[in-house]
Amino acid sequence: MSQYANTPQDATEAWRPSVLVLDDEWSTLEVIRDSLAKHFAVEVASRADEALRLMEQKPFDVVLTDVRMPDMDGLSVVGQMKARHPGAQYILMTAFSDIEDTIRAIRLGVADYLRKPFTIGEVRHALNRCLEQRRLRRQNGPPRDQGPAASARLTALDPKMRQLCALADTVAPTDVTVLIGGETGTGKSLLARAIHQASPRRERPYVEINCAAIPEALIESELFGHERGSFTGAIARKIGRVEAADGGTLFLDEVGEMSLDMQAKLLRFLQEFTFERVGGAKKQSADVRVIAATNRNLREAVASGVFREDLFYRLHVIELVIPPLRDRPLDQAPLAEAFLRRFAEKYGRADCRFGPQVSRQIAAHHWPGNVRELEHAVERAVILARGSEIARLELEHAGQRAEASRADAAPEAVAAPPAEIGPLLDGRDLGQFIDDCQRQYLAGLLAKHNGRIGLVAKAAGVNPKTLYLKMTRLGLRKEDYRGERASDKSPRGDGPFVA
Repeated sequence: MSQYANTPQDATEAWRPSVLVLDDEWSTLEVIRDSLAKHFAVEVASRADEALRLMEQKPFDVVLTDVRMPDMDGLSVVGQMKARHPGAQYILMTAFSDIEDTIRAIRLGVADYLRKPFTIGEVRHALNRCLEQRRLRRQNGPPRDQGPAASARLTALDPKMRQLCALADTVAPTDVTVLIGGETGTGKSLLARAIHQASPRRERPYVEINCAAIPEALIESELFGHERGSFTGAIARKIGRVEAADGGTLFLDEVGEMSLDMQAKLLRFLQEFTFERVGGAKKQSADVRVIAATNRNLREAVASGVFREDLFYRLHVIELVIPPLRDRPLDQAPLAEAFLRRFAEKYGRADCRFGPQVSRQIAAHHWPGNVRELEHAVERAVILARGSEIARLELEHAGQRAEASRADAAPEAVAAPPAEIGPLLDGRDLGQFIDDCQRQYLAGLLAKHNGRIGLVAKAAGVNPKTLYLKMTRLGLRKEDYRGERASDKSPRGDGPFVA
């Protein structure tokens, strides 16, 4: 049994949920155990076989396990535990962002997923959410039908879209955070709503907020609400979108347009799922499933300093990127027909149909406005049609595809790079080149400061959490730079984050 195992509780002591924590880092085990001991009965183990023995000796309500263990893969441990103890809830902890591991974990029935470094507040929130799910399952009996799959609400004949829908179907029944990417007009909000409708939260609120459409001065109030008198014009208390979505799903559309100041406040909420109304002093809490969407490349935004890296990793647990309509040729005609049926019914034009020219026109168009452009073109055609047949769609940028084709067909017109940058062009793309430079820079600082995260973060001009995230992405470990200190696993005061 683990040296950190709790002693038996006194019979008069109030019941506390039992939690088993499995991690090969003693410092992580100590921080979690000590931080949770007041409200949870915590036992810890540093090896998978030890954790399995503990599970045989007593039941646990929740198990937190690291994905990377020295003696057994964390997902394999969960598989064995669930086979023997299906009543427990399982949470994975990982410093990696392997999409295959994430999907495998979800299919195993893992209840939640914590990305290292995480705060103790995030651990508590995940535990409380798991315990609530367990209570409801016991109270209501076997789970009822979870509703239609997300893919049932989407048109997907194209292989790229079918693959995306399969992933959406996998993640919809969970509470995992989803980041939806894609060009403007591809249907990100439709996919977000479909995921909500296919989740156990479908009977609870679905609340959207467009981060690009609300002035910067008002977005905090819109998101978290405000108290009466907190600013000029605040004549009454207002409930924010987060509070309104309690128990349901919060959809953050165009999250990439948030200011850095607001990003920090959103990050604070996502770490503990607590917030304060503007002008208020009382902490509120909200149990929400977060889905975010953006038409920006957030990795590039992080590199350019306009989007927080730590917030990116909070949102980027599962990423679904919707392909543009021009890359979904098999879906173009079915989408057009679906829009035709909808608008023909809406405007009392049940006899409307497409003429033979329309299908050729749809196939030849570049669709810069994606699905939204097609939807509006069909609606306009139904309204303006003089007879039962729609001869053609009125489309803008009709010549764009031909111009793009001509540009693609003339690669010899691209100028050769200047000779002075030739040595840099060694087969790496820009992202790889930047990563290699960052890796060398941080490795030098880690070696200089003996792996002391606080000192390295100060020298690099970043906070310790951002440094941890960069090191994880670049494959750097502080232990490799501690020399004679490498065996010292005790906490070093690197901040409130569990690494």
